[in-house]
Amino acid sequence: MPGPRKTDGPPKPRAAGTRRTAAKKPAPAVKLVEPAPKPEITVVTPAEPVVSEKMVKKNDLIDRVVEASGLKRKDVKPALEAMFAEMDKIIGEGATLQIPELGKLMIHKRKPVANGEMVMLKLRRKTAAKPLAEDGDNG
Repeated sequence: MPGPRKTDGPPKPRAAGTRRTAAKKPAPAVKLVEPAPKPEITVVTPAEPVVSEKMVKKNDLIDRVVEASGLKRKDVKPALEAMFAEMDKIIGEGATLQIPELGKLMIHKRKPVANGEMVMLKLRRKTAAKPLAEDGDNG
């Protein structure tokens, strides 16, 4: 139960016949605002995948390496096949392959399919490619 009211001093005298009423607050002024301009709507479409009509097959790649290196086909083919076998092992392990001349090859998604596994890879490359080898450099 609340106690007696406390005041700072003696009660203030009132005029006879007046009643105590709450002070009326003035009504807030209505502020008119111009409507906001309509925003520009930009429709963003997803990027289309880049599909190359060129396909370089294994024999084509061997021919290109033979031409670029000057080595014989019988020397290049086993080396490339061994490299492909090792790349297959690395991808199978789920590891990231980083080759400075090519870039960083990462596994993006994996999905089992009826006759094997679908692996989507992501290759991050630098914009300026370094030359693979200088003239006369064999290693």
